[in-house]
Amino acid sequence: MTLAPGTRLGPYEITTSIGAGGMGQVFRGRDTRLSRDVAIKVLPEEFARDHERVARFKREAQILASLNHPNIAGIHGLEEQDGTVAIAMELVEGEDLSERLSSGPISMDEVLAIAKQIAEGLEDAHEHGIIHRDLKPANIKVTSDGKVKILDFGLAKAMEGAATASGSSSGADSQLSHSPTLTHQGTVAGMILGTAAYMSPEQARGKKVDKRADIWSFGVVLYEMLVGRRLFSGETVSDVLAAVLTRDIDWAHLPLATPSAVQELLRRCLDRNPKNRLHDIGDARYVLDEAQRGVSAPTLIEPRGTPARRPILAVAGLFALVLVLGIVIGRRTAPRGGANTGFRGQFEIAPPDKSTFVSGLAISQDGKNIAFVARGEDGRTRLFSRAINESVAKELPGTVDARYPFWAPDGRKIAFFAQNHLRVSDLLGGLPRVVADTGASEDVRGGAWGADDRIIFTPAFAGPIFSVAASGGAVTPATEMGNEGMGTHRFPSFLPDGRRFLFYASLGTGLEPGVLYIGRLGGSLKPKRLGPATSTAAYVEPGYLLYVQGDSLVAHRFDSDREELVGDPIPLGLSLPGSISVSGQRSLAVSENGILVYRMDKRSATRLVWLDRAGRELQSLPSEVDTWHYGPTLSPNGKLLAVSHYEAGSTSGGVWVHDLERNLATRLTADDKSDDTVLVWSPDSTEIAYASASSGGGRINRIAVSTPGRPRTVVDAPTFVSPSAWLPDGRLIYTAFNGSGRSNPYIKLLAADAAPLALGSDKVSEYGVDASPDGRWMAFQADPTRRMEVYLRRVDDQTGSSTIRVSTEGGTAPRWRRDGRELLYLADSGKLMSVTMKGLDPPQPGPPTPMFDPQLEPGTDRQYDLSLDGKRLIVNRTLVLNQVPISVLINWQDRLSRDQSAR
Repeated sequence: MTLAPGTRLGPYEITTSIGAGGMGQVFRGRDTRLSRDVAIKVLPEEFARDHERVARFKREAQILASLNHPNIAGIHGLEEQDGTVAIAMELVEGEDLSERLSSGPISMDEVLAIAKQIAEGLEDAHEHGIIHRDLKPANIKVTSDGKVKILDFGLAKAMEGAATASGSSSGADSQLSHSPTLTHQGTVAGMILGTAAYMSPEQARGKKVDKRADIWSFGVVLYEMLVGRRLFSGETVSDVLAAVLTRDIDWAHLPLATPSAVQELLRRCLDRNPKNRLHDIGDARYVLDEAQRGVSAPTLIEPRGTPARRPILAVAGLFALVLVLGIVIGRRTAPRGGANTGFRGQFEIAPPDKSTFVSGLAISQDGKNIAFVARGEDGRTRLFSRAINESVAKELPGTVDARYPFWAPDGRKIAFFAQNHLRVSDLLGGLPRVVADTGASEDVRGGAWGADDRIIFTPAFAGPIFSVAASGGAVTPATEMGNEGMGTHRFPSFLPDGRRFLFYASLGTGLEPGVLYIGRLGGSLKPKRLGPATSTAAYVEPGYLLYVQGDSLVAHRFDSDREELVGDPIPLGLSLPGSISVSGQRSLAVSENGILVYRMDKRSATRLVWLDRAGRELQSLPSEVDTWHYGPTLSPNGKLLAVSHYEAGSTSGGVWVHDLERNLATRLTADDKSDDTVLVWSPDSTEIAYASASSGGGRINRIAVSTPGRPRTVVDAPTFVSPSAWLPDGRLIYTAFNGSGRSNPYIKLLAADAAPLALGSDKVSEYGVDASPDGRWMAFQADPTRRMEVYLRRVDDQTGSSTIRVSTEGGTAPRWRRDGRELLYLADSGKLMSVTMKGLDPPQPGPPTPMFDPQLEPGTDRQYDLSLDGKRLIVNRTLVLNQVPISVLINWQDRLSRDQSAR
């Protein structure tokens, strides 16, 4: 069938020819049913007889149909008529990137904006297991308003097998961007798919490819946008392929205005060795986002092989400088948070401009560099490094959402957690590389780097410590949970031998106080108990463990051979109260040469605020100035608000009920030895179920609003358990942690002693459940894609067959409106999202619509609720920001010396 203007193909009327490529001719058409213009891609007639080409063409339609992203051109349908095979696709107006490049230079702002959108589209395709394999400017459309659309997934899907083929001559360099796609019949010993000038080296050799081939092509396109000319060229396809495989990349032509992080991104994308190449295009998106905000200063890339710049100070000189600075500044400034400690060599480090410190602090073993985490105005955390002899900290590229840094023994690399991965950043430059998958990144609990290049880390709130090579690879257990109710192993640190390590274990529920243990690599997974503590420990010479007991920093003599604590702990005169949300952790670190850094993790007070649906503040609830609230939950009748109160100086929360009509607050629970939190109302608004954690384990209690102080236990467990939803039929959905540290929902009939029924899979974490008002469906957050998203599932579905995904760009903390016709959740951006339900049973979620950033107190549980009429929200907001600086101490060992002399 020959197509021409006026020809009909199914419901589509051809209007004009747009162009042609290696996999088909493209027409502009009109959808007569829906009255819209479309692009119609037709497989050439001579190719329609080639079964391989037809199969690949149909595969493009299937692949496109599985993608739904604003930066990928969508598909409307597949048509076959009289031997003609065609795809009806989204018609993207505007010029393609090759046309845009031919018309003149592109500004740096435009380059970054286009590149970021390309990365976002590729990231979505890669997350769906799809590789483009033919990314080039001709396959990238840029609309008049700057919107990017990636076209032509005709070559998508990973190749099977490996082979080589000789390229064919196709004329001048101007035609090489349209070099032919070669099929098996068109080669001698295999197949090469793609376009020569943008092929990855492994693709050019006909080897098996993965998503890193797209990352190479992305780098080539980015280079071309920056420089204004093609990176690889030649008279024939063979010449171009030879250049791809062997020609040195000319870095000197990059514009001087190119941000240094973008230059390093190019290096990582254009590494011919796939193992050294950037592994995830999402990392490129982070760098480009930072570059758009002006984070990275423009510098030239030094050629490979240029010696790294070394610190100009030797260790002795550095120590002397710090000591002088400490004495001078220490005489002028008393330490924050209390009376003068008597330490003479002390100075302070303030947070970066417009940022606040958060938990996470580390010092290199040689004492030269400090790493810390700070939260910016956008609410995202990032990792910073500061040489101790300098006054300015440097933000490390690609570290958005960083948590809990720790140094490599050589002091040249920093490991940290971000975006569901354990990552490593090199101080000499470059983007962080991924070492291991951690699942739900909000739950990580620290790591350490051993002398033999092994990293140990805790990927979850509860569970054991794991081990992985610093270069990546298999993740294996490093500890096993004992029979003492150890609910979590966390915040490890290595002893000097690099094989044994210290860690903190919370008994049962994650509450302080806990116990210090010693574990070892390459031996038994069963750890040895050392003694009680309220923080993890660090080894310091000459033979002490430094840790927190109560709120006091102490040093305790340690017999390394016998692996025992000796005598009584020695108070060092510093009070280091901890955060109530992460037990066992303190912002405290010490180097081998005796430099101690710490920060007072002052708990932020919060306030409960009413907002309208536009985010405007209406009023706040009365509260004590130093109270920290957690998990505000409105009663089903809308008259009462339940919330946990943490009074000043306390790590145990109590359940309070606010009568919203009378403006009164009453405490329901009275046990100061347990932490009562995560609250759920009964359907009739007369009772509250809550999590009650103590050193003896975890419980879920129920308590009547009319009888304060008289709770009844309904679930008893050795580890932390928390209620999620109280169904209209009297059943309770609650969350429990399994042996691997993941959390899963269970359902229990409160009126009987029947065993609870598991609702989730132990392969992923599922929590944050909120039940629909009719009790038939539950909304929850889960990480099957290694990123938290919001899903729906029928309450009694144990197979997961009814699961419906709701969020599209990450999601947590779902909350139903009381009529079941709307679901709110928090996106990764921090914005509150609204999803309208077109049906109730089953619910039919519409597209998520952003509302506003509610600026919630951080937490893994919901920190907001929706009023009965859906017109207002109650949110838990931070009242006091943590601006306490980092303190650096030089001569704290004097007290240890006095202790040794006394002995």
